[in-house]
Amino acid sequence: MAFELVGMLAALGSAATWAIGAILLKPFAEQLPAMGLAFAKGVLGLAILGSALLIVGPQAMSWQTFWILFFSGVLGIGVADTLFFKALRELSSHSVVQLMLLGQVATIAMAVFFLGEVLAWTEWVGIFLVMLGVTVVLTGPAEGHAPAASPRGIIFGLISVLAMAVSITIAKDALGGLDTLTATLIRIAGGVISLFLLAPVFYLGKGNWLTPLLSDCGLALKFCAIAVFVTFGGFFLSLFAVKHTDLAIANTLLSTEPLFVLFIMATFFREVPNARRLFGSLIGVAGVGFISGNMLL
Repeated sequence: MAFELVGMLAALGSAATWAIGAILLKPFAEQLPAMGLAFAKGVLGLAILGSALLIVGPQAMSWQTFWILFFSGVLGIGVADTLFFKALRELSSHSVVQLMLLGQVATIAMAVFFLGEVLAWTEWVGIFLVMLGVTVVLTGPAEGHAPAASPRGIIFGLISVLAMAVSITIAKDALGGLDTLTATLIRIAGGVISLFLLAPVFYLGKGNWLTPLLSDCGLALKFCAIAVFVTFGGFFLSLFAVKHTDLAIANTLLSTEPLFVLFIMATFFREVPNARRLFGSLIGVAGVGFISGNMLL
């Protein structure tokens, strides 16, 4: 019971982290190659998590578990992260986060139909309210001078969220007897190795895919700081949530990212949301309350 509640909090923390990360990473995505960004973020994550794992000690696992998590990382980091940065180059931060919701819906469907997870009626109500609240927020008219969404960016975003949904779903069973730190490290390793092998092929004739990032030390340091934040807040907390909470519940809570974006933009950028967005946010909060209430009871 206690771990389930902590898992829900971890999911909300991960959602907040990704919301902040989408805002902070957009300037980098506009200037630097997507594969270079995904690779650099992965290498930094490996260094940080590897150091932590040396302190606490690695956990033994079967080869089957290792390869499931490794392939999950290829999809979730090698593919999804790269396309996330490509989408972020052509869409606003808020639009990318909107598209990420489709991944949460796909993951919930996979959890119920393929993993056999059974939800209580209050949890179904909570899921419905969260998705309804997010839909109300995101289908409203654009505020300010937001640019029209690029079809190319939308395609990148759609493939990214579907790859992430499959990645999380296949990793669920492998997390049962393994600590989250080791699992996160293996997933990131899968992503980094796949990028290292494939990126030179995609960038043939286009120059070195890492040069733009390495040529500006100040830019690289800023990116590294954000990557550390996203690695622990995004990847680690999301896996912790998936391990200790039903996948459908964890991913519903992860789908509150747009509500966090709304809060951040209002708090730090003084963009006051309209009544529709505020109403949708309150519906989403009510949904979280239903999900949490079932766990408490």
